[in-house]
Amino acid sequence: MTQRIREVLANYPEGTTILKELIQNADDAGATQVTFCLDRRQHGTESLAYGPLAEWQGPALLACNNAEFKEEDFESISRIGDSKKRGQPWKTGRFGIGFNSVYHLSDLPSFVSGRYVVMFDPHCKFLPRVSSANPGKRIDFVNSGALKMYKDQFTPYCAFGCDMESPYSGTLFRFPLRSEQQAAVSRLSRQSYSEEDMSNLLYELYVEGVSAMLFLKNVEVIEVHEWHAGMSKPQQVYSCRINTPTSEIRWHRQAFSRILRAPPPATLDAGNHNDVYSLEFISEVLTGSQQGEKRIESFLIAQCMGAAGSRIGVFAKSAKNFDLHLVPWASVAAKLSSTDQKVEFHYLWYNQHAL
Repeated sequence: MTQRIREVLANYPEGTTILKELIQNADDAGATQVTFCLDRRQHGTESLAYGPLAEWQGPALLACNNAEFKEEDFESISRIGDSKKRGQPWKTGRFGIGFNSVYHLSDLPSFVSGRYVVMFDPHCKFLPRVSSANPGKRIDFVNSGALKMYKDQFTPYCAFGCDMESPYSGTLFRFPLRSEQQAAVSRLSRQSYSEEDMSNLLYELYVEGVSAMLFLKNVEVIEVHEWHAGMSKPQQVYSCRINTPTSEIRWHRQAFSRILRAPPPATLDAGNHNDVYSLEFISEVLTGSQQGEKRIESFLIAQCMGAAGSRIGVFAKSAKNFDLHLVPWASVAAKLSSTDQKVEFHYLWYNQHAL
């Protein structure tokens, strides 16, 4: 298990790509908001579900979205280099490798969704009775009363509307940051992440937030928070959002998903699927030395499906013989106006459905 994850990490970049994968997965699930939080707190270690988990009670990255996991999502996320999305070409992350990029940050990722808390332990040493064939636990925290029995263990998940007592109508990931001491013995990665490393990474995401959202189907807001010791709740630091997302804008953004679900031959009939619309984004700094900074950026977006009779259309169709679901879809975005006056041009090519 650890060797397979190392292979994924060796071929998967670090940096904001990790965060963008989480955003993409949330978008695939239909989430409209994604929130990241640098939790700088040190949590208690007295009432834990298992003693070795104590070393992962320190600073962590929380990633939250307002879409709840389905049963197929639980199955898909537990796979290494595979996914239930494989036969769903409208989902960008269908190959299932993307989530495993979080092992750049942590050896013990976990999440809460619905009535379950799920913890992964590829090393098979921090959780009881796990193995390489089943390297994790899924616990019904509602029926088991987990919070009352193991308060220190599950208090870190009590954030953004999650109380660890009733079902959570969203998904909250927790990635305890790998310290230098943990990195020295990790079989996944020798890369440590300090609180400041993560703070810098989240600022980079804020800078790249608009480009990360340009071609998404559902996500309309990305927020970044920090939670310091002694604070009763996290403090919002950055925000990037679509200005006034209307039903018309949502209709345009979901064109790709809508077309892919249409019955043949409409799927590759390019004549009816040329689409042009505009988006305006607002990016803000809400705390810190740059508090009050605000950017407004407008883009014109054109998107189109390749014709079935075109070379790329024929290629996409023939790829099904090799169990590859390719789609000749392309999007282009041109910046129309901005408060920072930069000229930009972005594109998305969906032939192999990858950014």
